Amino acid sequence: MNLYVGNLSRTVTEADLEVIFEGLGHVVFTRLVQGDEDPNVRGYAFVAVRSEKQAQHVINGMDGKYLKGLRLIVRPVLDRARQARAVRAQGARLPQVGGFAPSLRLLKGGQATD
Repeated sequence: MNLYVGNLSRTVTEADLEVIFEGLGHVVFTRLVQGDEDPNVRGYAFVAVRSEKQAQHVINGMDGKYLKGLRLIVRPVLDRARQARAVRAQGARLPQVGGFAPSLRLLKGGQATD
């Protein structure tokens, strides 16, 4: 299961994330996202763990914790089918863009912008 990790310091590395998250669940991969204009600007990453149970353990253990002076935001990344189920459960419809529902949910600071 993929997790979004936001509000990261510029000094955080993928190795830092692997060490921190490995203690909470088996990490499949980490990917630190770099800015388009400035490759040194970071701010978020994706961390994948093997199961939903491990993902929940990681979220419970890391969301709101401080890393290099900044408070982390850790949230699950929902795939299209899960997102649709969650939206239907709330009694809403997915927004349509050009006749098609978007396949990804836009996050800003770990929170959905819709």
